[in-house]
Parts: sequence; structure tokens; C-alpha cells
Amino acid sequence: MTLLAVFFANCTNDYNYIVPNTDDQTSNLPETRVFVQGQMIGGPSTKSDLKWLYVSPEGWETARFSIRADGTIPDYRDYSSALYFGRRPGKDGRNRGKVLTAYPYGHYNDRDLDYELVDTKTGNNIGLFRYVYDPKGLITKNAILEAPKVEDILADEVEDLTNEINKGKNVAKNTENLGKVNALLALGSDYLNSHVLWYVVKEVGVKLGWHVNGIISDQPVGEPDKIADNVEVDIHQQQHTDWNEIKTSVHVRTDAKSVKINIPLDFDDIVENDDFDIRVYKDYFSSDDPSFTGATITIQHNNDGITIDITNIDYEAIKSYKESFGDGLTIEIHSYCTGDDQDKIWKKVQKSVVVSTGKACTVVGQITSAFNDESYPIIVKNAEPEP
Repeated sequence: MTLLAVFFANCTNDYNYIVPNTDDQTSNLPETRVFVQGQMIGGPSTKSDLKWLYVSPEGWETARFSIRADGTIPDYRDYSSALYFGRRPGKDGRNRGKVLTAYPYGHYNDRDLDYELVDTKTGNNIGLFRYVYDPKGLITKNAILEAPKVEDILADEVEDLTNEINKGKNVAKNTENLGKVNALLALGSDYLNSHVLWYVVKEVGVKLGWHVNGIISDQPVGEPDKIADNVEVDIHQQQHTDWNEIKTSVHVRTDAKSVKINIPLDFDDIVENDDFDIRVYKDYFSSDDPSFTGATITIQHNNDGITIDITNIDYEAIKSYKESFGDGLTIEIHSYCTGDDQDKIWKKVQKSVVVSTGKACTVVGQITSAFNDESYPIIVKNAEPEP
């Protein structure tokens, strides 16, 4: 299996991160942590207690699929299982499906950081590692490999609720919920499976595994829009309590030879011992699949500001990602600034440019700040090949 390894290191003024094509999942760099898909490589498995969870070497894992009981769509975080129809944790059932672990998920917490989510019953931190969230249920389709039938999920719920009622446990509430489930089942399998809106796919902690949550919609869920052939560069001044950060997201969806970006901050505005957090999300290929040849990401701090160079981009891999997952290669760079003058930083950040793409292509994107409502289209200085 070919994995895309991303190196995080404590950095000085020049940074050169190489994303190699290698079957070796280790790094010989001293004091360097190696991550794949936000997970630290190596160490014992954290999911050994999840008997129902199957981890496939082909890049997918078992997930629990549940239907929101009240028909509302919350945000992407985790909520009490009492709010969902579907077999409860710890029980075997028919609400099992498959999700792709290699989809370009967003990250809430890394596995080596303190988890911010807490189980309301036990008080234990449960974490939220990876997720894709779409209230329209379109983008999430690309992360779901195989979903169970909704009528099978509800059949599990009928069995559970009936058993609870027969035991005399919370009879009134369980009877009410059983009525809701039977009303949904009465809609028929064709309706249920064409109108279920899976709004989130998420990995919600080492003790809970992958979850997919949905609701029954009044309208059939459509198909995701075809992804554009472009390079998208989004630069955002983030708002944090204790630090100043500029997040640069680069989405390569076309045959760009390279991408060079400049954020024109003064040298004194940039934290010298920066810890760039570079993530490249991609597919895990099996041995007989086309392999990803990698990309080289070089970041420099100088009097011209922050310059980001992305080179050696494999267009064949990008085409494969777009076909399989609906998006191309995504790279995120987190840069940090000194001082508290956010307006000063913003005036410089809004002048950021895409210096070149190495090959003529469509470049889109925007420059925004969390401190105001301003938005500027990304400036492209030269989208033609450099001499």
C-alpha cells in the first residue's frame, strides 16, 4: 500500500517538506512526527475494543449509520445516541456500512492533542478526529462507500424498542418512538432509501469509531456538483485567543505544474520558530492501483513575506482523486504572526498573490479575515509558465 506521508517539524526560516512515494511508513528524521490523514503512524491500535469495527487494508472502515429521531440537522459534532434511531452502541445490528478513510476530511482534533468533546454520561473525553459535513447530503456521498438500507436500520430500532417496552422500561417514551419508527417504515423502502440525507460522516473517538448520521428528507437527495478544473487558493486571517494565524488552503484540481503563493508580511510580522502544519489529504492505494508520486512543499520566510512553493504535482493522481472522491489534492498551511495589530496584518494579507502556476490554468479563490466581513478575490500575478 502506498501512503502519502506528511512531515511536521519544528522549523526555522526555511522549510522544505517532501511528500514521497514510498511504502516505508517510518521517518528517520530526528524529533519529527509522521502523520497520515491526521493520525500518527505507529503504536498500538486504539480501536481494539470496537468488535463491530472492521478496518480494511483497502482504505475503508465499518461505520454505524443512524437516523436523527427528531428530523433536524445539527452541526457536525457528536450528540447523544438517544436522539437517533438505529442500534445502540455495543449491540450487533444491521445499521453497519462502509466509509472511505482516505476521503479529504476536515480535522477537528488530532489524535495526539487533548480532545475537546466530552461524553455527557461518563464525563470522558471522546474526541472528534475527522469529518465531512454537508446539510444537503451531497458532499458526504463521496465519503460513503456502502450504506445500509434505511428500513434495516429502522427494523433494528423496532426490535430494540419492542424489547424495552416488554420489559416495562420507559414504556410511554418507547411506545411514542416506536410509533414514529413504524410511521417511517410505512413510507416504503423506495422512499426511505432515496430520501435519506446523510449529513455527516465522522470519526468520533477511539472508543466510538466511525459514525454516519442522517435524516429522512421530503425531497430526494441530488448528486454532488461536478468539481471544477481549477486551482483554488483561499487565504484566511483566523481569530484565536492566544495566537495570530494565517491559514492558506490550496486545492489543486487541474493540470498545474506547480503553485507559488506569496503572503507579503514584513519579516518582523512572522514568527521565526514557526510550526507549519501541512496536510495533504489523498487516497490510500492498494498495491495494484496507480500510485501517487507526491509533491514537494517549500516555505520560505524572507523580506518578501511568506512564499509557498508546491511543485512536482502528479496530475494523474489528481484525476483519480476527483473521480473517486469529488476533489483533487488539498494542502493546508498554517502560518503564525507576531503582535496584536490585526488590522495591520490584514492590510498586508489582502495583498497576497498567486505568483505563478507553472502552467496556464484557471485560478480562483479569496482572501478573507475573521475580524471583518471583507472578502477579496485572489490575485493571480502570472498563470503562465515562468521563463
